[in-house]
Amino acid sequence: KLRVFGKGDNRICFTHVDNYSHSLIIAERKLYEGSPVLGKFYIATDGDTHPEPKAYCVFWKELDKAVVAMGFTSLWSKVKLPFWFIYSLALVGEFVGWLTGSVFKLNVFNVFVLTMHRWFDITAIEKDLEYQPIIPFREGWADTIQWFRGNWLPSFQKTNKSIFGLSAKSQAKIDVQNEGTATQK
Repeated sequence: KLRVFGKGDNRICFTHVDNYSHSLIIAERKLYEGSPVLGKFYIATDGDTHPEPKAYCVFWKELDKAVVAMGFTSLWSKVKLPFWFIYSLALVGEFVGWLTGSVFKLNVFNVFVLTMHRWFDITAIEKDLEYQPIIPFREGWADTIQWFRGNWLPSFQKTNKSIFGLSAKSQAKIDVQNEGTATQK
């Protein structure tokens, strides 16, 4: 049921868990009394190993590679949903959710997250902490796709879906989130 939201050209950075962990380890080694890195903010990504020259990737292009690798239809072969349309649906969904006390996966926050640019300049961490990714983007993304194919795909339930086309596992996660939100009020 997934479709490309908006133009499908939003830029993002990925960070392989090994790269993130690596950045935490090297940051810890730079923390000492009087260290020039104290109090500074750093972002670690897969850096210039991303496919685009300015160290980012196009979110929907990379997600499509994973979708196709799972054996699903390419997102690009489906109708793209214009931002105004999907945003309007999200607003209606949030209103219905407010009326019924439900939480839907399609909401304003998710629409913005799936359509905005989220890529970062990591010059500061490279310079100050001498950070360099240890897992290149292509290798990390291939490992991620392989993990999903071996672990998530076999348990993906094509039946037992809600009226909104969500798998039972996805709906269960939304229900847990909704319970947590309800207890915080």
